[in-house]
Amino acid sequence: MLELWDSIADSGGRVIILEGGSGSGKSSVLRAVQDETDDDCEILVGAEWSRKVPYAMLGQLRTRDPIWQSVDGECSASDRVQIAESLLEELQSEDEEKRIVVLDDVHLADPESLQIFSQLGRRLRGTRVLLLIAIDPETSAEVDPDFLRMTTSPVSERVTIPDFGRADALELARAQGVYDIGEHGASVLVAQSSGRLRVAQEILSLLPESRWPAEPAELPMPDSMIREVLDPIEATGSTEVSDVASALAILGGPQDLARIASVATLHDPGPAVDLGVAHGVFRERNSAGRLTLALSRTTSARVIVAAMAPSTRRIFHERAADSAYREDERLVHLAAAALGADGELARRLRDSAAVAERFGRWADAAELHFGAARVLAPSADRDDELLAGIDALASAGRVVEVLPWIDIGKNIAPSTLRDTVLANVAIHRGHAAQADDLLSRAAAAPTDDDGLTAQIALRRTLDSLVRWDGPKVREWANRAMSLGGVDEPANVESHAMRALGFAAQGKIDEAMEDLEDLSDRHLTGAQNQRVRLCVGWVSMLAGDLREAVREFEAAVPTQYERGSLRISLWAHGWLARVQYLLGEWDEGLRTAEIGLRRADGANISLVAPLLNWTAAEIKLWRGQPVDEVMRRADSSAILSDYLAMQVPARLVRAVAANVRGDHDGRAAALRPLLDVDSWTQDRASFWPWSTEYVDALITLGHSDQAQQVAADFKKNTAEAREHIRAQSALASARIHQDRGDIPAAEAEFSRALELFTRSQQDTATAQVLLRRGQMLRRANRRREAVESLVRAREFYEGVGATVLIKRCDQELRATGMSWRGMSETDNGRSAVKTSVEAGGYVPLTPQEMSVADLVVQGMTNAEVSRKLFIAEKTVQYHLTHIYGKFGIRSRTELAAVHLSGDVPSV
Repeated sequence: MLELWDSIADSGGRVIILEGGSGSGKSSVLRAVQDETDDDCEILVGAEWSRKVPYAMLGQLRTRDPIWQSVDGECSASDRVQIAESLLEELQSEDEEKRIVVLDDVHLADPESLQIFSQLGRRLRGTRVLLLIAIDPETSAEVDPDFLRMTTSPVSERVTIPDFGRADALELARAQGVYDIGEHGASVLVAQSSGRLRVAQEILSLLPESRWPAEPAELPMPDSMIREVLDPIEATGSTEVSDVASALAILGGPQDLARIASVATLHDPGPAVDLGVAHGVFRERNSAGRLTLALSRTTSARVIVAAMAPSTRRIFHERAADSAYREDERLVHLAAAALGADGELARRLRDSAAVAERFGRWADAAELHFGAARVLAPSADRDDELLAGIDALASAGRVVEVLPWIDIGKNIAPSTLRDTVLANVAIHRGHAAQADDLLSRAAAAPTDDDGLTAQIALRRTLDSLVRWDGPKVREWANRAMSLGGVDEPANVESHAMRALGFAAQGKIDEAMEDLEDLSDRHLTGAQNQRVRLCVGWVSMLAGDLREAVREFEAAVPTQYERGSLRISLWAHGWLARVQYLLGEWDEGLRTAEIGLRRADGANISLVAPLLNWTAAEIKLWRGQPVDEVMRRADSSAILSDYLAMQVPARLVRAVAANVRGDHDGRAAALRPLLDVDSWTQDRASFWPWSTEYVDALITLGHSDQAQQVAADFKKNTAEAREHIRAQSALASARIHQDRGDIPAAEAEFSRALELFTRSQQDTATAQVLLRRGQMLRRANRRREAVESLVRAREFYEGVGATVLIKRCDQELRATGMSWRGMSETDNGRSAVKTSVEAGGYVPLTPQEMSVADLVVQGMTNAEVSRKLFIAEKTVQYHLTHIYGKFGIRSRTELAAVHLSGDVPSV
């Protein structure tokens, strides 16, 4: 923002939207801006008491002629136009100094002021004013609609305050003198503060002697957090609203009104609900047509339960048990209401947990196991239930909830079960060495419990999978499957992962057969979710990206079938990658960012590098500062023994080095993968690093080493799927180019282009086009170079890859020709049209040709999008480019040109 401020004298005024939730740090940013800009900055703040006073906010602005003060009575639309014009004229005067105007708490501002700023915001280009508007998404519904439209229109630029994550929590704690927080504590701090910077600061400031507590339950709750929850309840003056809030806190999630009425013992909860919604206590939700009620804040349940007397909590849990829709939920509430040990209730909870595990409902199983531990006296049985609960939470992917239990688990007497459970947690946190040590110790211990032995084998299967060790995956999966019934959780999970073991050895057909066997079982919940993930994974390895998208999308949701967050995060990671390969960069970045937020919140470090791979690569190619992007990357992941962490982390480093032009750094990032992830006759790697490594070596002049890597890659992928052979062809093309054998290089480029196009890998296709264009330009085949480079540039323009657009432009300028294939003196729309009319042609890409073919048949954009399996906005994007190339403006003109037969595709 300060860079924009520095350039405003030359570029003209603009609108910046600073977006962040309550407590996210917006005020800190605004204070920093004010400190840097001194007297040039004015902060205008909305206030509840002046909300109905016309121009109250505008009146805080320094101006020579406050014309709004002369408005008498009700303000008409013409009055507001006159005020806006007068203020704009003053701001546009030549002697006006540049200034920054900050609008804060706009949801409390008077509408008349916002309407003036709405008009000003759309016309600031002729001024030297930076209008900085702080917006909270949670309160944006209260803002004047026209003003809100201005903040989302093209005239404004948006800066979103990033989520407060684990790394931020560690940094903040150390800055405040809390040095013993650790990774566990940082995750807890993020969860307890709901990701709000201000609340996290307050929690840390309340710690006695700046020491982090051994038990997260002992963390102090700041008074601001308590008051923001309890004050709105108390403001209603209604005991019924309080009872409804207590019922929701005990039930722990959105509920229908019938259930709420039962737990709150209200005949008609309607009036209380209306009153609570009006005061911001509750929020209505519509989920798949089912209307439910929830507490407005994520911290509400914790605050309300902490404020309840123990006897009151037990009463509400008893009511919740009586009204429960499912038996396992009823049992959990009975355990919470119990006064002491109850062996019979513990047995029922344990049996229900076993059923939940059989269907992959790990989060439910965890609650049941912990409930059983709550009603058991201290004993070995209680320890086993605690360990089972920890294991189920980890399997559900809720690692951040496991962390408070870790020390409890470590204090339990050493046993094979304890080692197996702690190994499961270590795997999800990406601690490969610790997991290996625990599993080795567990496997070496004598036991006659087949169920426990199957559990050890299952953990070894997952450990081998994230090491991408196909033979070990199959070995351990077969062991686990042999020790339990066909419907046991260990059997189903191992069976699904065994298919990936086949895929890791390049045996795609065998992998698909394995998964078809599982699909025939009609599994539900997390077990079905796992199969969908594995089918998508294998489809991706087979090069069937559209099928992969369908399967990954089916594996992402967790809510409706009570699935696993862990599986969902893997699905997010691979779905984002496939979307990136298909050229759907916006969708890929959105998917990866959602996954990263959830992974960070759950503290599942294992999958974070995979998610960050796609997010970071898109951001880097789009020109975001390298240091800013790399700050989010886990620097320790490149040293992990888990290839699922190490390889994507190294690929991100290689891209960052490529963007910087640091080819030594690029090669250094990828070189270790020769030893741990190379293709062999018995092992398949699906990470696309070999071609990049070859290119880096050639750029550095290490031709002999590049030739050896490319030759090995080609030999070991000769029978691989098309998209892998396309990567091999691209590496071979670079080798031939380096040798000066242009015909051979061109043949390999063409082969790579054909294979990538058939695989619908638009991103890789653009990469081939750019590199082929570079080669042709250096071979002085300028017209062919331009055609290839223009096609690459069009793709990169469509996805916003500014770094690669610049590289295309550099090459295009070096040809001495325009992008349309004519001399630089013939630039422009009229020249393009003249070329077409004179019998010349403008090349269309294959995708543009397909779009044009269907459009001239009379199809609408929606019909074309369905026909070509692309987004409707992508169709319009191609049409815009086609119109520009031919110098036309309508579909009728396109038909006249396209059907003439004089427009060959590239």
